[in-house]
Amino acid sequence: MLPSSPHVKTVYSEANGVISALESLSAAELARSLFIDSTTLDVGIARSVAAEVISTGAQMVDAPVSGGVTGAKAGTLAFLVGGTESAFELSQPILTHMGNRIIHCGPSGAGLGAKICNNLVLGVQQIVVGEAMLLGQKLGLDPRILAGVINSSTGGCWASSVNNPVPYSLADKSPPCERNYEGGFATALMLKDMLLATDIAASTDSPLPLGKSAQNFYAETLRHRPDLAQKDFSSVYERLGQMRREE
Repeated sequence: MLPSSPHVKTVYSEANGVISALESLSAAELARSLFIDSTTLDVGIARSVAAEVISTGAQMVDAPVSGGVTGAKAGTLAFLVGGTESAFELSQPILTHMGNRIIHCGPSGAGLGAKICNNLVLGVQQIVVGEAMLLGQKLGLDPRILAGVINSSTGGCWASSVNNPVPYSLADKSPPCERNYEGGFATALMLKDMLLATDIAASTDSPLPLGKSAQNFYAETLRHRPDLAQKDFSSVYERLGQMRREE
């Protein structure tokens, strides 16, 4: 798992990278070689790198993860896998050591497509949960009661029931907000994923009015609060509160 698209291209395709190393292997060694890349990156670049790997005789899958830090610690991650059926079958027993849901989403790039769509939903939801929690408190609601209402009603979602941005609003959980937003999914990484979503949407002529607005808000948050870049992305709640005071 690497940070983003440029790092993957460098590791695999540049001089002295993985591709050049594969070219020195025998056919038998290549047949036994499988690459699993869990980076969340541009789908086109992932497909291009996979094609290079496969052209040597090795196999490769894209396998981004869902489940966050909590899922990683518990070994309950979901791996969203893109690749051939045979490559998926080879990767599945390896991935089950780290996750309990290994989903074959389709050919090369399909796992990434699924991950980008999932994080698009999550990125939008986390902002609106912060908005609702802030509004509710301004209306005099206890955050714990409001979170309970949302989580047992039609507004319920992971961003509220697990990653609620208001400290002590979840009676049976300890989200990153209770650790000064440490130990979660970085706001900078969420912005990266929102950019991936809006870029691929533009290339496929798919409208993302809420996604684009969310991307702009994460970017605006980091411009005003660069200290939140490595904090959990639920920390956008702090920027929302700051905006209220500025008005």
